[in-house]
Amino acid sequence: TNQRVAGALPLGCLLCKHPHLLTAPLILFCLITALCSFGIVHATNHSYDLEEKQARDAAVSAADGIAKQLSSASRAALSMAAVVRMNPNWSFLESNFEVLAKELFRQSNEEGNLFLRELALIPFGRVSANYGTIHDHHTHTDLFSPERIESTGPYRSMEQRGLTVNGPIPFTNTEERAFAARYPVFFNDSDEDESWGHPDNITHPTGCPGPPCYNPATREKFWGFIGGVVSAEPLLAGDNVHLEKLLSDDLSYSLTTSFLAGTNGPGTLVSRGPKPDKVTASCAVDLPGTSWVLSVYSPRLDEIVQLRKGLLALVVVAAFILSGLLLLLLLCSKRASVLLQEQLVTNKLLQEEKVSREALLGRQLDLLACFEQTTRRTRNLSRSKLTEGQIKTLDQIATARAAIADVR
Repeated sequence: TNQRVAGALPLGCLLCKHPHLLTAPLILFCLITALCSFGIVHATNHSYDLEEKQARDAAVSAADGIAKQLSSASRAALSMAAVVRMNPNWSFLESNFEVLAKELFRQSNEEGNLFLRELALIPFGRVSANYGTIHDHHTHTDLFSPERIESTGPYRSMEQRGLTVNGPIPFTNTEERAFAARYPVFFNDSDEDESWGHPDNITHPTGCPGPPCYNPATREKFWGFIGGVVSAEPLLAGDNVHLEKLLSDDLSYSLTTSFLAGTNGPGTLVSRGPKPDKVTASCAVDLPGTSWVLSVYSPRLDEIVQLRKGLLALVVVAAFILSGLLLLLLLCSKRASVLLQEQLVTNKLLQEEKVSREALLGRQLDLLACFEQTTRRTRNLSRSKLTEGQIKTLDQIATARAAIADVR
């Protein structure tokens, strides 16, 4: 009876009676999840690293290109500084400046799309001779004047003691901005009132009669700057072949500087793309005397992460389904086994019952045979003495016995 009841139980109750059936599905679930997750994580990590490397390579390539474009102004300023060091006398410089500037202009503007706009001699921080397309030759902008000193940053250029790229700096009387390449020139063994023949008899920058413009102990004196100006508008507008290449590769970018003129602190020069505030890779732009960083972001990294999450979720669901199917198969197999056992027990009981009934039938037949013999003797002795009902009963018994004999 207990086995029959067990066979009739639903699958849930059958699982409660046989909890060991969960072992194989759990092992299958863990195995599928572990192996597939390892493969997915390994593959997506490889793709992630590859995309990150490609973004870094793109940033390095763009940074090198921008640095090369801006280096044209740097080389022009360094070349003019070499001439000043050779002969700082103002009359010599004034007579040869235009010829030298034209040649340096021609050489510089053959490279890139960040054109050199101006080349200037800036003795004692005052633009005294310039060549280019921005100002006329009679402009005398004072970089040390109180209203300009914050945006032009001359002291910062002097502290570097070498070539610096500053900016973006607004042009005079215009909203256009530019990057200024400056090279400070110092001479040793100079008198405090040395003017090097300047026609205005200027001997020091505005508001700077002493250090760092003149050091009495070493007699080192600041001659002035050699300046080169490059238009910043194309770069600040993102109109640059290297920055456009980043956008064409589906990369967002942000070009920042550690010292933004006018803010005296870090700032963003230009940023483009859907998510320029995010960073995949960063690269320093190799510029003298300043710190620029080009950061790029690849949206494909987010896509890889989302794909990884989706695949892992799919693996868990698939493993759960397969484990569930295996559990269902085991439960059905177990129920079939229980039903088979019940059927075998039932068949055994039926066989025993058949044997018992055949034994009972044999005893009944023997009883009938004895009764028949008694009846036959009685019939032979005096059938005429029996009643009609008794004779009819005897005939029915004889007929049943004949039928039983035929069955056997």
